[in-house]
Amino acid sequence: MTSVQDTTPKMPRAAIVMRRTGIALALFSLIIVPAAVLLIITKQPSATYAAMGALIGAFALLAGGLRVGILTSLVAALLAPLAIVAGLSPITGAVLMILMTLMVGRLSLFGLHRASMLVPIFLAWPMLSPIPWLPRMELGQLKTIITNNGLTLSDALSKAQASGSGGGSSSSNATTIHHAMVDLRLDTTYLTWVIVFFFVGAIVPVVLLHFVLRKRDLPTPKPNPRSEALNYTITICVLTGVAMYYFIDHPKQTSGSFFIATILVLTQVGSDIEWKLTLQRVLGTFGGLVALIGLMALMGHAKYTEVVGIPMPVNLYIVGAVFGVGAIIAKFSPRQWIYYILITPTAALLNAYTMSAASDIGKQRLVDNLVGAALVIIAAGITIGAGRLRAASTQNDTAVVHS
Repeated sequence: MTSVQDTTPKMPRAAIVMRRTGIALALFSLIIVPAAVLLIITKQPSATYAAMGALIGAFALLAGGLRVGILTSLVAALLAPLAIVAGLSPITGAVLMILMTLMVGRLSLFGLHRASMLVPIFLAWPMLSPIPWLPRMELGQLKTIITNNGLTLSDALSKAQASGSGGGSSSSNATTIHHAMVDLRLDTTYLTWVIVFFFVGAIVPVVLLHFVLRKRDLPTPKPNPRSEALNYTITICVLTGVAMYYFIDHPKQTSGSFFIATILVLTQVGSDIEWKLTLQRVLGTFGGLVALIGLMALMGHAKYTEVVGIPMPVNLYIVGAVFGVGAIIAKFSPRQWIYYILITPTAALLNAYTMSAASDIGKQRLVDNLVGAALVIIAAGITIGAGRLRAASTQNDTAVVHS
């Protein structure tokens, strides 16, 4: 009996790379273009929240379909101003994070937790450190302050507001900064635009990707047993709620968003731990940190260029964007460890205003992965142990009944 050989021609490696590169550039454009357009319209750096919204919408559509994509975009946009206000207090921040992860846990029953997971991950950023809404009168001071002192944009805004208050003492300046940041989080105009940024950023890729993929069968969500969904929900609620309380209560610890992302990405529904994923993420992050240090040594320092009147470290963002495209390409390849190496410089450079800030973000990401992975493994161990004890108890009860 002769075996039938597969005569389907295999695509050349170069063609595969070109195809993945095209897909990566298209996806990256979906993320960047809405944010760029809103930045030009508003001349506000907080328009970059649209990029977070784009990722939320795209992943929701790919994991759950059009209806889930639209609903997730709307929910994320409406929760965004609540996240900014909740960040004023550790308890309100922790409660909102628990409510968001409760939603993710509930959706795990229907296999939709991956579609909604990015909502608490990305809303942790504005909760912990909102991108400011810049008063026009202070834009002139920002470029000098950022360039000379190597501060983030939020710190520069705080210094500009403090210097303009006329206060002489450091305590007076600290009070002014505190009130300025509280006023920022409660400003109606700012909060309204945040809703717009997140919703526009999210709905654009949802609509466009649905049109492009309308003839393709997307993966069907796989429901999970109630017992496994409950264990998953308890794990993510407890870990992220405690983490959010801690990071809001310790504002100098700026790595909270990466930490919460690590917990939600690594925690799985069920009793099997994907050790390979955990190991690849931690080792890949370490390799990415080494690459980031080498990059910073080559780049030297950030070069600020005015973009729609706002000083931006354009060279950091260009290099970060290149790594971002590479990370998307690697995400579609069988070598996931390359993705974890590339995503660390991407996250650090696209979220930094100075070279020192990029270095800090890279180191924080490594620590977050180590500590977060350890906590997830401990929680999984407790869950597995409790599940086995419950199963043993059930078997004993059944044996007693039958005897």
